[in-house]
Amino acid sequence: MSADAQLGDRVGDLIDRHLDADFVVRTLQALAHVPTEVPLGYETLIDADDPRLLHYVHEVVLPLVREIAPEAVCEDVGGSLLIRDGEAGTGDAVLLQTYSVTQHHNLMDDPLSGRIAERDGRQVVLGQGVSAVKAHQAVMLGVLKLLRDAGVTPRRTAYWTVNNEGRSSHACTEALLDAIGETPAYALLLVDENMRLSVGNRGRIDIDVVVEGTPAHSSAPHLARDPIGTVADVVARLRTLSWADEHPRLGARHAVVYKVRYDPLAPHTIPERAELTIDRRLLPGDDPAAATQEIRDLLADLGPCSVHVKDGVAMLPVLVEDGSPVVETVQRAIAAVRGEPAEEIVGQGTFDAGGTAQRGIPTLMWGAGGAGVWPLGEDFVAIDHVLDEVRTVARLLLEDAA
Repeated sequence: MSADAQLGDRVGDLIDRHLDADFVVRTLQALAHVPTEVPLGYETLIDADDPRLLHYVHEVVLPLVREIAPEAVCEDVGGSLLIRDGEAGTGDAVLLQTYSVTQHHNLMDDPLSGRIAERDGRQVVLGQGVSAVKAHQAVMLGVLKLLRDAGVTPRRTAYWTVNNEGRSSHACTEALLDAIGETPAYALLLVDENMRLSVGNRGRIDIDVVVEGTPAHSSAPHLARDPIGTVADVVARLRTLSWADEHPRLGARHAVVYKVRYDPLAPHTIPERAELTIDRRLLPGDDPAAATQEIRDLLADLGPCSVHVKDGVAMLPVLVEDGSPVVETVQRAIAAVRGEPAEEIVGQGTFDAGGTAQRGIPTLMWGAGGAGVWPLGEDFVAIDHVLDEVRTVARLLLEDAA
């Protein structure tokens, strides 16, 4: 048996002996009781210092970290939490990102239950945000406890974040990387990928459009400059957009309205103003400002209302190339735990991997969750997947020599 195989066996035995599955599940259930969701409504962005996020991160998660690993270094970074396990500045670090903001599953019943149930023959924990957010904090707390119970230290410095990014940008990640002060060898975003390994995704910019008209009673529509009709024209124009190219792996661009509101909403009154937001997907090499200008040019001659176009928040595209040693490193740990490598995918949505990738950090996304009724229905995460995530992250910290 090779030295690497012997090390892998020893690490696997250590993990199996010291993984406290009951602690991980109880912790996940407790985290599920704490609200971190973006409220329903037109305002779909939430600030990093929102009181509910600060409560969750600093009054729920942080005390657990300090209880389990009192020697770990914890830092408040603009509301987000940065935990360092190991010495800083070694030149050999890994970044494990988890997130606090719950974006979806807004209409599920009893969203804060945290109860255990069965779905598709598996034991699961139910609760809004358990798959995208809270399972991964429970995982990292389980990893910290495992390391302490085993009396071992990671072979590489581990940076763990509880990231309060809720404005569809990379601002929180950029602040966290500035606070870290060194460039990790790679980043692994622990998110709800249903145990698949995402190696990339398209980017996205929100393009905000304001339509200014003239209100009138609906009995006299000829007196109005109708923003509702102009919004219909905006949607029709967007449907004429096409692009000659698409990415062989990430797919195509698109531009689609995903929210709209009118003001004032009064009885039998054509409103004066409309606001809408366009989701414009980006491919590698796309300039977000140019994408906004494209929409501005497209809508320039609409009337009779005034149409104003401005760029909003953005996230960048990302793709880890084939043959990357980071993919090999993570897949090796997954296969050691689960018997085979994870299915490799490119994500359909857009997420925060572009924030670390733009700083020269190869970034992958992987984790338990993603089998619920998305985006509005029931949220749950399989307990066996959560425990496999603990085992995999522990292996990456104890065995990884890449």
